[in-house]
Amino acid sequence: MNYNTFLLRFGFNPADFKNKEATIVEGDDDSIIYELEQEIHDRTCPNCFNPKTQVKDHDWVEITLNTTIGKKEYLRIRKTRFKCPKCKTTFTPSIQGIERYEKISDITKQSIIQEFYKIQSFKDIADRYGVSVQTVIDLFDEYTKIMPRRPLPKYLCIDEKHFEGDASGKYVVVLSDFFTGEVIDVLENRQMPYLERYFDSISFYERRNVKVFISDMYDGYSSIKDRYFSNALFVVDLFHVIKQLTEIVKKIRVITYKQFLDADSLEYHFLKTNWKIFLCDQYKIRKNLYHSSKFDITIPYGEIILRCLRKNQVFWDAYDILQELLHYDKYESWNDANKFMERIINKLVLSGDDMLIGVAMTYKKWKVGILNGLARNQTGRRYSNSVAEGNNSMIDKIIDVSNGYKKFKRFRARIMLIMTYNNQNRESK
Repeated sequence: MNYNTFLLRFGFNPADFKNKEATIVEGDDDSIIYELEQEIHDRTCPNCFNPKTQVKDHDWVEITLNTTIGKKEYLRIRKTRFKCPKCKTTFTPSIQGIERYEKISDITKQSIIQEFYKIQSFKDIADRYGVSVQTVIDLFDEYTKIMPRRPLPKYLCIDEKHFEGDASGKYVVVLSDFFTGEVIDVLENRQMPYLERYFDSISFYERRNVKVFISDMYDGYSSIKDRYFSNALFVVDLFHVIKQLTEIVKKIRVITYKQFLDADSLEYHFLKTNWKIFLCDQYKIRKNLYHSSKFDITIPYGEIILRCLRKNQVFWDAYDILQELLHYDKYESWNDANKFMERIINKLVLSGDDMLIGVAMTYKKWKVGILNGLARNQTGRRYSNSVAEGNNSMIDKIIDVSNGYKKFKRFRARIMLIMTYNNQNRESK
């Protein structure tokens, strides 16, 4: 192998090595080791600049290379160490592409860094490049030592994500751009003192840029909106609006089959094992057939659902209100949305059930934000936190692939690399 071609392939300067072909050695683990000898051009002492230093000894140094052939490759270099007779300093001349005390080349480092932008574990990267997991983690921590947030967008989504690690709270907060989907930042917890310190650190002029603030029905977010984004339109995400009611429907379903049904009945069996059916739009499933081998019966979903609802009036009321709420997309103007929510709230109250009345009170409290989410904006779209929910799903993938994170700083940096700066890199190409 021509040594110039070989060294240039791995980002080294051929002038740093003696002009001869590399000796190829087969490693114990089926790896390939290339042996070369360092060329000395300058033996000046770096301490006292004495040009007449003496050779002290030689040593072999092994460097991990960035392989492209499917096998692990290493460069074994015979380096010369000098000693200055005047100041007694010992030194080894540097080699371009290899930092002092490093066991991997600069070009391999850059290749590993590019891997950080992909959803994969540190172990997968380490195995691919023939280095230790700790080496990869150390390189990641160094590379992401400074990981700035992005500027606040005009349309800000805020949502929380459960995190088990060294963060000071049980939930981290994810800030996203409604239109681009870009993760703006990941905050360590959602407790008010922390959120206040965070938004206090952002200038008034940048916060004034936010025109729409989208969140769920967490009181803390409402307080943050009022204090730091007072001129922004407040929007409650419709996913959480519907979720408020679906959680109660699920509880009433359990009460129904436990208290109103015989355990040997078809209705009991259906209610217990088909909970998702009662959260769906009935018009999409009612004509589909349900078959029970246990009871040797095949009937339309609409019929078996009706048989279950008749067992408990409260269950019927809750299900009926949920079905109406699922068709919120029919109401586009503010006035129509207002009438729609008033009707939903009244039905919940008239049910007489404490849990459903509780949902009605929640809707009343957050009604303005809910209406801002129901009514279409000037672009014809509805504001929602669907972007944040989608980002949370991506974050789940990042967590799952890596079998979790313990350090919040590393967790945040990985999210920002993959979900924010990776997109910027693609756009700049």
